[in-house]
Amino acid sequence: MIIQNQKYEQLKNEMCSSIEWRGENDKYICFEKSSFAFQRNHVIYSVEVSVIQTEKCITIKSQVPVQFESLYLYAGDVRRYEYLFDGAFYVTNKCLADGNEVTEAVKSVELGYFQSARSKHKIPLELDDKEYKKYFLKWIKLQNDLGIINQMMLFANGVNGLTADVRISMLIECYEALGRKLEKLHILSVAPEPSTSRQVTCSNCGGSHSIPIRGKKTLACYVNALIEKYGKPVFSTEFRRRRSLIVHMIKTRNKVFHVNPKQKKVLKGGQCGFYAVKLEWMFRYIIWILMGYDQAKLDAVILKEVMNFESDFIDLIY
Repeated sequence: MIIQNQKYEQLKNEMCSSIEWRGENDKYICFEKSSFAFQRNHVIYSVEVSVIQTEKCITIKSQVPVQFESLYLYAGDVRRYEYLFDGAFYVTNKCLADGNEVTEAVKSVELGYFQSARSKHKIPLELDDKEYKKYFLKWIKLQNDLGIINQMMLFANGVNGLTADVRISMLIECYEALGRKLEKLHILSVAPEPSTSRQVTCSNCGGSHSIPIRGKKTLACYVNALIEKYGKPVFSTEFRRRRSLIVHMIKTRNKVFHVNPKQKKVLKGGQCGFYAVKLEWMFRYIIWILMGYDQAKLDAVILKEVMNFESDFIDLIY
């Protein structure tokens, strides 16, 4: 029998057939419900996700007893999948395994981004249970493919205590890694910086010669390519001046990561928070596109949300 004061290391190998996780986010009230089943390693799992006012409940039941850790990890996958809709997590307030409380054991090993309930910046897609399952299974594969890129995005946006300039610096850094990955998959085309040249004087003849310098693909190149391909719904207001905005975001990153207080052309404090939200929003937008969601429908949904967001913070628009 699982008891409440077990540590996670003791708990994870216990055999059980169900996990019920409950979390709270008081920044948004809604009523939603989804349910589906999937099979892994010859075991069928049934999943139910419901949101009533400010509480979210995820219940996963296995056809036969499995190790608790398997159920707990699937619950984490569902929470990250739900994040693609919400743009915010729910903080754990209860967790049961076969009806026995294991809340403290679970909370002791939760990742930092799971421990915050920030304001939601939703992508409110309306999916039936069949579609919900379809994209969840695609998400399981995609999050594994993205690996540390997705994890760093979540830490940047979700961990408590980070200042806005640190958040945007972490987010902008992730976009170079994402751009390189999509470029290797031939999904994204990235143009390098223009080639240049430098004049040198020959030590033998004293003549001046021009040496060509091939342009490199910089962080700015990758961010610009991603915004040009995917960013218009989120950055429609700034799209015509996107290159200047990108320069300011990268200069902000340089100020933080190079610890350079004299760095010029950086975003102001409030703008850092505003554009950190937009960068994270675009990342989730890209995820939905990569999973095959209809782009026209996605554009219509997210554009409406972004316009409402901009109207609340119009003074922060670059």
